[in-house]
Amino acid sequence: MVSTIRRRISEHPVATFFVLTYALSWTAWSPLVFAEWWVTWSPLLLAGDIQTMLFIMIGGFGPLVAAALVTRAVGDSVREWAGQLLRWNVSVRYWAFALLFPAVAIVTASVGHILIFDGQFAPESVSTLLLYPVLFAQVFLVGGGNEELGWRGFALPRLQRSYSALVASLLIGLGWFAWHLPLFVVAGSSQAGVPVYYYGLAVVALSVVFTWLYNETGGSVLLTMVLHASVNTGGILYLAGGGAALQTELPNALYAAVFLLAALAIVAAYGPERLADVEVPTTPSGSQR
Repeated sequence: MVSTIRRRISEHPVATFFVLTYALSWTAWSPLVFAEWWVTWSPLLLAGDIQTMLFIMIGGFGPLVAAALVTRAVGDSVREWAGQLLRWNVSVRYWAFALLFPAVAIVTASVGHILIFDGQFAPESVSTLLLYPVLFAQVFLVGGGNEELGWRGFALPRLQRSYSALVASLLIGLGWFAWHLPLFVVAGSSQAGVPVYYYGLAVVALSVVFTWLYNETGGSVLLTMVLHASVNTGGILYLAGGGAALQTELPNALYAAVFLLAALAIVAAYGPERLADVEVPTTPSGSQR
């Protein structure tokens, strides 16, 4: 029985990863999605923001845990998979991109909002720069960056064995977006109140950008974690109302449009097959180039 399960997992590792990721994360988030029903019989207290964020963060580790379990189940090296976190010795331009691209994107979107759509500049948006390093560190560890050993560290190289980098990016982007869906009905989550269609467009477009960075750096999950943290933190830099503005239609549309343009530029510059100027990683590796 066990050998049969292992064989099935080995035949479909990426599909298994996605199913297990959804099962782990959505189970953790279910008390929040069904809070009113859950609290009638559960001794857990879910009313406060701290409890909500705790459940959200626990569910956020679904991709990482699923990737580790499937890697072990198929007999691949967990050390090599996790070693992608150590691939730090890459060109400084990739570090700069991972750190600065989301900030440039959010500022570009907000400037467009102000200049074209008569948005009002909010000075408090600039003052949030003081919080940026703290929020970035938090998101890097438990608010998005921790997902990357799953999406890019596990699923991407395996999908690139069978599909072009662009197709692999789109598949991961759709799965990554769908994974977030329960959070759209959870009060207190960063997805609550966000237009789901613009969010989906932004995530799928960003998946192309993440693939480019992962491939160009020879499989650095560390750099994709930095990029993920930068994206999730960058919203506070929106000049026409700060992060709160990203709960409304127009800012989300502009933000998604900037990411879409970036994705299209990458496809045009590098081609859909590799989305990079180097051979794409098809196996997780922790070694340096």
